[in-house]
Amino acid sequence: MEKQDEVGMMKPKKIKLAILDDSEIFRTGLCCILSKVDDFEITSCLDFKSEETPDFSEVPDVVLFHAAVKDTECHAQALNKAHKAAPLAKVLLISEFADVGYLSKISLSSCDGYVLRDVSEKALVRAIRNISTEVFVFDRNVISKFLQVNSRENRFGNELSPREFRMVRMVADGMTNGNIASELGLAPGTVKNIISGLLTRFDYRKRSQLVNLLNEAS
Repeated sequence: MEKQDEVGMMKPKKIKLAILDDSEIFRTGLCCILSKVDDFEITSCLDFKSEETPDFSEVPDVVLFHAAVKDTECHAQALNKAHKAAPLAKVLLISEFADVGYLSKISLSSCDGYVLRDVSEKALVRAIRNISTEVFVFDRNVISKFLQVNSRENRFGNELSPREFRMVRMVADGMTNGNIASELGLAPGTVKNIISGLLTRFDYRKRSQLVNLLNEAS
């Protein structure tokens, strides 16, 4: 809930952040930068180990996950452990790898966003805020590569209509339901219902996983 200040004004709820990082220097720097943002609260700043479940001091709203070494299996295990510890938290992967294969194997199934390590401070803050409000976030350069690789015609046949396929591409490009509704001339509620139906149909629990359909459709 929001809190009242001394004059009765409602203060916005802070976004609780947990940082998982295998680099102490990067982890400490990230904590220092983000702790200065008024609407952020750093609740945990931990080294990650794939075999251990993170011991979050408080349940976070957003988990920031960064790994300096490219180890898909290890990262997948660590992310699964993070999900078990905080199943409702959104996960933002901060990666050094602009790699479509890595993106497909790690980010789409486990994360709500994917940004590169050289992201600006302003862009990182914006990405965290967007993810906390259910907006899917991807580095535009990386997602452009992904869409170029998977830009062939939709081969799902009757499983995805042309409008659904176009909508999934818009989700992949980070568009909100409101943006998609405006682009397609639909009511926001209609877009929400279609996306919810796709999640149910393909047994996905995260909006970000819809991008898998682009990969499978190629």
